[in-house]
Amino acid sequence: MEIVCLQEIPVHRFILGSASLAAVTVVAVVLGVLLGAVKCIIPLNWCAHYSGKRNYILLGWERSNLFSSKVRRFCSRLNRVLLSVRGKMKPSTWFGKLVIAVTFVVGAALMCRGVKYFYGGNDAEEAYPLNGHYSQFTLLTMTYDARLWNLKMYVKHYSRCSSVKEIIVVWNKGRPPRSSDLDSAVPVWIRVEDQNSLNNRFKKDPMLKTRAILELDDDIMMRCDDIERGFNVWRQHPDRIVGFYPRLISGSPLKYRAEKYARRHKGYNMILTGAAFMDHTVAFERYWSNEAKAGRELVDRYFNCEDVLLNYLYANASSSQTVEYVRPAWVIDTSKFSGVAISRNTNVHYKIRSSCLLRFSEIYGSIADRKWEFDGRKDGWGL
Repeated sequence: MEIVCLQEIPVHRFILGSASLAAVTVVAVVLGVLLGAVKCIIPLNWCAHYSGKRNYILLGWERSNLFSSKVRRFCSRLNRVLLSVRGKMKPSTWFGKLVIAVTFVVGAALMCRGVKYFYGGNDAEEAYPLNGHYSQFTLLTMTYDARLWNLKMYVKHYSRCSSVKEIIVVWNKGRPPRSSDLDSAVPVWIRVEDQNSLNNRFKKDPMLKTRAILELDDDIMMRCDDIERGFNVWRQHPDRIVGFYPRLISGSPLKYRAEKYARRHKGYNMILTGAAFMDHTVAFERYWSNEAKAGRELVDRYFNCEDVLLNYLYANASSSQTVEYVRPAWVIDTSKFSGVAISRNTNVHYKIRSSCLLRFSEIYGSIADRKWEFDGRKDGWGL
């Protein structure tokens, strides 16, 4: 029999979570009123008002009761306001749609906040120890001048995660910012590259002081708690690529597909390195080996597939499991707001990656015969 110990929710988190969910209720009612789904009309006979046959005694008491009069006036005004608001905020108008959209976004944000307070694990401020010991990793991202807005938000957020020792920014194109331009709680190093190449992501770097690195694209936003969970899993399996974006490579001919394909077939055999932990002493050595030269040339030709190549190199080097999945609570792709995503055209992007799969399988051998289930660990973080 397995006994699961539920973590006690601290009082301050319970209060904040309850307040957030109460606010969500208010927002939901407001949204319902705007859409006409909720009839929030308060009958006047609910107020302190006597609607039966009056006599002089009751009338005199009612006139002398100032509070009752104020309540009646409030109810009457509220009825008029609600009717007026519903009349003006018609969902068919652009203004009505804007108000409804803003209300919905506010409600969703409050809901996420409330759920985080209740079920946020050990929160962003705490790391997960392994055998009573803590460790740190280096956060590494690759970007260029058009994505500076993403980078500033990225550094400000992730530099506050407990296990981040420092951040290395691989600057591929344009004028780099100064480290002082970034709001960071840890040291930030900017490495300027001469050539705009995706191969720079895995370039050996003497600035790396930790064995573990987290390769994380600058347009991906996740909770620090999810990052800490991923790091904890990697510390248990340092010989693997541990990340948050699973893929299943299978079929004939091989075809690159989204995560839902892996979910539907209940397994995966690849982890995208846009959000993945790895041992850089192993990963970078394999990536820059003579064996990987043909693969690197293909990456430069397509300006794509560097993550696919690393997965093939790992699989080619071992017959055991080489990738590990950790499911994040939520992920936001900020490039959707800034319009600078590298892979904006999904169809073209997938077609190129399918070509890479075929070519890499010819060079390094297929990985289609490998498959690992999502619930392969006992921690429940891979479901």
